[in-house]
Amino acid sequence: MGQVFSEPIIQPYSGWKGGLTLCLVIGLMAVIWLFILPALSQDPEFLRQIRLREEQGIESAAMFYSDLPAAKIAKEHLDQLERDNPYLFWLP
Repeated sequence: MGQVFSEPIIQPYSGWKGGLTLCLVIGLMAVIWLFILPALSQDPEFLRQIRLREEQGIESAAMFYSDLPAAKIAKEHLDQLERDNPYLFWLP
């Protein structure tokens, strides 16, 4: 016959530990979002980098690189190259 285990293999779920962990993670994220990131945004080196990128025509607040005007110009150029030579980047 098979062996019978007296202890459960899977431990019962303890909800308060999971809830406590969730609260700690949310609290840590709130501290980072509300205190650390705003403090970093006032750093002179950080502000200098933002100004440098803006002088280069790169918008620091752009959500994606494709939102930048330079990306649109590059895409138009690549589209024109592909229209001129459909097999430029890959074979059929």
